[in-house]
Amino acid sequence: MRTVDVVVIGAGPAGLSAASSIAEAGPTQVLVVDEGPIPGGRLRSQLYRRGSDWYIGAERAASLTQRARRAGVIIESGRQVWSLDPGFVLGLSGGESISADYIVIATGAAEKTLGLPGWTIPGVLAVGAVQTMLNVNRVLPGERLAVVGIDPLSLSIVDELAAADIDVAGVFLPPPPGKFSAPEQPSAVFTRLGGLHRLAPNRLLGLAMKALTIPGMAEVVARIWPSTGIRMAGMPLHLRECVVGIDGDDDVRSIRTKRVNTNGEPVGRERVVPVDAVCLSGGLYPLQDLTRDCLLVDVPELGGQVPLHGPNLETGTAGMFVAGNITGIESAEVARAQGELVGTVIAEKIAGHEDQSEAVITARADVEEARASAPLTFMPEIHAGRRRMHELWCDYLSQDVRA
Repeated sequence: MRTVDVVVIGAGPAGLSAASSIAEAGPTQVLVVDEGPIPGGRLRSQLYRRGSDWYIGAERAASLTQRARRAGVIIESGRQVWSLDPGFVLGLSGGESISADYIVIATGAAEKTLGLPGWTIPGVLAVGAVQTMLNVNRVLPGERLAVVGIDPLSLSIVDELAAADIDVAGVFLPPPPGKFSAPEQPSAVFTRLGGLHRLAPNRLLGLAMKALTIPGMAEVVARIWPSTGIRMAGMPLHLRECVVGIDGDDDVRSIRTKRVNTNGEPVGRERVVPVDAVCLSGGLYPLQDLTRDCLLVDVPELGGQVPLHGPNLETGTAGMFVAGNITGIESAEVARAQGELVGTVIAEKIAGHEDQSEAVITARADVEEARASAPLTFMPEIHAGRRRMHELWCDYLSQDVRA
C-alpha cells in the first residue's frame, strides 16, 4: 500500500488548486487522482464569451496543471477510485491501494438526464459531450442542430456552435415533466433567462435579458412572446415551444415540437423541424458518490444532495474536505477559489496552526469575491443555498456538542 500525506480526488480547477496550495506551503506529499485522460476536468471543454473576450477553459486548465506540477504535486490521470474506506484508504483501478492523512473530494458534477421520445437515437448528445467534441476533439456534432433546455450551458453552447459555423435550428424548451409534476410556466422560463444576462453575446442582448429581472417583466414578456420565437442577436429562442419527440432510425432526422400555452402545457399541432443532431441540456447535479459515509443533506438551491460541510469546506469526518461542484453547482472560478481555501486550511493544519488564521480568512473572502464576479450563475438561488448550508452546519455542531 502506498502512503501519502494528502490525496485529492479530481483534477478539475478545485482539485488542482487545492493540491497546489498545499504543496506550495511546505514539503508535503500530495497526490491527485483523476479518471480523465488529461488534468483539467470539464474546464478543458469550456469556451464562452466574457464581454468582448472569450474564456478559453483549455488554457486555464493547462495553467492550473503547470502550477501543480511545479509545486511537486503528483498527478495520476486515467485512475478510477473504486472504494474509499475509513482511515482514508482508497482502492484504485488496477488493484492499488493508497492511504492518506487528509483527503479532498473534488469530483465535480454530472449532467441530469433529459429523457424524451427518441433521446437514444445516435446524434442526440448531452451538452457536455457537444462541448468536448467541439472544444477538445475538434469534431462537429452535425451541420444543423437543435438545443433543448434553457440554462447557462445551453445558452453558452449556442455561441460555441456559431463559432464552429454550425447552423442552430433553435433553442427550445424541454418537454413538460411527468404526469406527477406541474409543467413550468413560461414566466418562470423568462425569469431564469433574465438571470443569465451575463452570457449574452453582446451588450444589447444582455441589457434586454437583464430587463427580465425587473419585477413583473417576465410575466409580461411571456404573454407577448410569439409562439414562432424570436431571433435575438442571432440566437433563435423558441421559449414558447417545447420539443415533444426526436425522429430518426440510425441517426437524427428531425425534432417534433408543440406550442406552449401560458400554463406551460403543450397545445396544438406538432411542428417538424429538420435537424441532424440534438443537444440536450438538463442541468447539473453534484457528484457525491464517494462521500456516502458523510452526512448528506438535500439543498435544492445548491443542485440537490450535497455533503454537509462547514465554512472551511470541512465535512463531519475529520480530515475529509470537499471543494468545487460537489458542494453546489457554481462556476469554475468559484471551484478554483474553493480549492485554494481547502488547500490553505489543510496546509495550516499540517503546520500545526489554527484553521482560522489570516490566510484562511483571506481565502474564504476570495471565494465570496469569485462568487460575486462569476460570469456564470448556474443556480439562481445559490446565496440562499449557502446560507441554508451554514444553518445546517451550525445545527450539526450544536447537536454534536450536546451529545
